[in-house]
Amino acid sequence: MYIFRASITTKDGTKIYAKDYGKRAFRIWVGSKPEPVKGN
Repeated sequence: MYIFRASITTKDGTKIYAKDYGKRAFRIWVGSKPEPVKGN
């Protein structure tokens, strides 16, 4: 399933905010299976 977050923290500790990229939130895949491939 996907979760949505307004900010994310990178591995080096930098915080990135979605509003700086013109978005309301980042979509992040969370689950035991691999992320599904978008099909046409």
